[in-house]
Order: sequence, then structure tokens, then C-alpha cells
Amino acid sequence: MKDRNIYQSNLFAFILLFLYAFSPILLKPIFQALKMPISLYLVLPQLLLLIVPTIIYFIITKKSIKETLRLNRLNFKSILIIVGIGILAQPVAMFLSFLTQFIFPNRISQVVSAMNDIPLLIRIAVIALTPAICEEITMRGVVLSGYNQISISKAAIITGMFFGMLHLDGNQLLYAFAIGIIFAYLVRITNSIYASMICHFTINGTQVLISALGIKLAEASGQNLELVQKAGLSSLTTVQLVNSLFILLAIAIVCIGVIIMLMQKLARMNNYSCKKEALSVEKIKILNWPVVASILIYISVIASDVKEILNK
Repeated sequence: MKDRNIYQSNLFAFILLFLYAFSPILLKPIFQALKMPISLYLVLPQLLLLIVPTIIYFIITKKSIKETLRLNRLNFKSILIIVGIGILAQPVAMFLSFLTQFIFPNRISQVVSAMNDIPLLIRIAVIALTPAICEEITMRGVVLSGYNQISISKAAIITGMFFGMLHLDGNQLLYAFAIGIIFAYLVRITNSIYASMICHFTINGTQVLISALGIKLAEASGQNLELVQKAGLSSLTTVQLVNSLFILLAIAIVCIGVIIMLMQKLARMNNYSCKKEALSVEKIKILNWPVVASILIYISVIASDVKEILNK
């Protein structure tokens, strides 16, 4: 039964990845023909490719929605710590994104820039709120629930890997993987999916606010922010690149240390113990064909992306 739970979770994650990889063949022409605004262009795929499969999953498996998704309340102190972890995760994500930008373009900043003319609240709803709900319901809800009998570290790593691959973007892989691990720990420690939703919203919402602030500063200084973002790392000298890399690394290391301390405090507040959990977990095979197939799909998509980048 426990092997079956893991298999169902891995299969569900594989289906999501498959849909994200190949649905654009069908959806993109339809969206373009309907001339959808970018806000709907970003929201609809999450509803169609994440929420709809989740509804089907619960209909087929007949599992408890409340138990699977861990729809449990959080106390106020826990929420404050979670928001703090979300803010501290930003420099970690920035460092990992900086590393991958040596190969892959930062498409997220390009998407955020394309939404500059949209009201700030709508941008927050599209970029922060929607993913915080849809992605967390699937990844830290359905997928993570299959790993209840697996140690928190293994469960966090495998679900973090799926989360990183789900974005199908080389630039987002490392930081989505790292953040996915943080989200999994938060959910297991608090036994509430609202923990990862709040943290996810904090991270994405902060990015939107930083972008909005950057626009204001660029306008005030007379710079063309769009040109700066398109230039990416190519606008920096070698010395600037090295300095930026080490500065971001140092900040990220400090933030990771503080995040770990906050996680430990959160665990104490919620009476969670890794040692006690270790006594109850079982050695169950977690690698199966859906995991392998998911990795192969991701590699094929990224290989195609790399080929396109090299041909430019």
C-alpha cells in the first residue's frame, strides 16, 4: 500500500510534467487565436494543467482532500516565521538563478517585465497568488502526500526535484529545486499546506514588488529597464561577474543558516521531531518508471532549449 502511494504520487507528477511539456502544442495556437491577455495566458495553464488533473486524481483515488492536502490551520507565530523564511529564501534563489544564467536566460524577469503595464494587484494575483495555490496543491499537496512514510529529507529532495522539473526551464531548475525542498520541510513540520502556500506567495510576491520598485528607480534615473534585463549577465564585466557571484554566495550562505534556525524553531513550536519521525519511516523504493520518464522528458526539453540558445 505504501509503495502504491509513492507510485501514485510519482505517476501524478509525471502526468503533470507530460502535460506541461506537450500541451503547448495544442494550447498555444488556441490562446494566440483568442488573443488572450498575458495575465490569462499565465493563469489558465495552471488551472487546466494543475487543478483539473488534481480534481480528477481525487475522483479516481477517492482519497480525503483534507488529509491529502493537509488543510490544517497555522498559528500566528508560525505564519510570521514562514514569511521570514520566504524573505530569506530570496537571496538563495537569486544566487542559484545567477549561476544558471551563465547558460540559460532569465525568462521570469522577462515575463514580469511584460506585465509592467498591468496594475500591481493583478500582477501579484497572477505571479504570486495563483502559483502559490495551484503549484502547492499539486506538489506539496498530492505529490508530497505519497511520501508520508518516507523520511522528510528524501521526501523533500524528490518532490523538490519534481517541482524544479515542472517549470521546464533551465534557469529555474536549481532555485525551484532548493525552494521546493524548503516548502516540503515547512509542510511536514507544520502538517499544513498553508505553510508552503504562504512561503511561496511571499517569495513570488517579493519578486513582483522588487520588479515594480526597479521600474520606478529606472524611470527616475532615465534607464531603459527592459534593455538592461535583456542584456542579462552580458552587460557585466568579468570582474563584476566574479564579485557579484561571491557576494551573492556569501549572502545566500548566511540566509541558509538563518533559515535552518527558523526551521528548528518552527519545528519546536509545532512539536515536530526529525528523530521521532526517523523511528517511524520505512525503507521503501521511491525510484520507479514515472520518475525516470519524468527526468527523460525534462532532459529532452532542456536539450532542445540549449540547442536553440547555441544556434542564436
